[in-house]
Amino acid sequence: MLLPILLAVAQTIAPPPAPAEEIVVVGHRATDALAACIARQCPPAEDVEASLQASVEQFTAGRYDDARQTLQRSIRRNRAYAGQLPGPVSSLYATLATVAEHEGDSNLWKAAARTNVELLRRHVGPSVPGTLLEEISFADALVGTGNLSTASDNLTKVERLALEAGHLRIAAGATYRRAWLAFAQGDDGRAAKLADHAVAIAGPAKADFARLRDVLKSRIALRKGDAGAIDALVARIPREDSLRPTLLFSKSVEDLNGDTGIVTNGWNDSDVRFADVGYWIRPDGRTDGAEILQGSGLGQWEGAVLRQVATRRYASLQLPAGTPGIYRVDRFTIRATMGIPTGSRIKQRMGRLTTHIIDLTETEAMTATQKRRVAEATATPS
Repeated sequence: MLLPILLAVAQTIAPPPAPAEEIVVVGHRATDALAACIARQCPPAEDVEASLQASVEQFTAGRYDDARQTLQRSIRRNRAYAGQLPGPVSSLYATLATVAEHEGDSNLWKAAARTNVELLRRHVGPSVPGTLLEEISFADALVGTGNLSTASDNLTKVERLALEAGHLRIAAGATYRRAWLAFAQGDDGRAAKLADHAVAIAGPAKADFARLRDVLKSRIALRKGDAGAIDALVARIPREDSLRPTLLFSKSVEDLNGDTGIVTNGWNDSDVRFADVGYWIRPDGRTDGAEILQGSGLGQWEGAVLRQVATRRYASLQLPAGTPGIYRVDRFTIRATMGIPTGSRIKQRMGRLTTHIIDLTETEAMTATQKRRVAEATATPS
């Protein structure tokens, strides 16, 4: 997966060492609430919200198959109400697309993302901000499933519709994604021109997109051999006070397709491997203290995941004196893509392993972990 496309949009106090083994407990409260909701034949709006909460709970626990089935069942029960509840029903499809991505079902990933935008176009309108933002998410799904040309065409359409409707920030965002797509395909000249165009059409958001243009051009300079490009960019960008700092640079996760010992008869085994990685973003924008909070079957690839987090550079942070930084939690999923091998009718994971990442910080279980880590790091020594 072209991770930079999907991600792009001085240390103070070191936290105490993490426990040797930390188990993140994810209960069944949301799943039980959904069951109770269905049992009493709750209204569609409650059903959809309970289904979304349950699917997040299941996904966080690594139960991807359960999360997918929860969403698909809710869609079957509630898709007839899309006209009255376009936003909630849209969220079911958008969440299903994310689960399908991590589960490895590329066809479902793309189909769910497409149905999501088709629903919004029909019931909300093609040029409203919510629809246009989901169109951009659909383009991300197209990139992730290898449909780069179609993704670029879709982003061009979003830019046009957004400009016609006066949504300048969204138009610039679509153009900036096209710039990253050109960069990922090795066309540095086109990438730079598109980044300049994004700034030109951004209107009141011009300063924000000028900074993003600098991020892309620094990546171009780094690829051309300027080893100090990222450090120079960090020094030039004003400090941020956001809880979600701007990612300036990260390497892709190392190739996982060497002699792994898990490939048999031409396809990979059926396991989905995942890990939740907690890490600090220090005030200088560097990451620190990356740790595996929970995982399943990652084994020999734990080091590759932790090294990827260690390479990241974020914009410097404007924080109160003595604040250790911002603690975040990312889910890394390693899996092959679902397919049907020659001579079989059974869908299974096959081909190369890929890594897929999503921010879990604000899910219930991970928020508790985040609060605990911050409390540990800022506790007054006795």
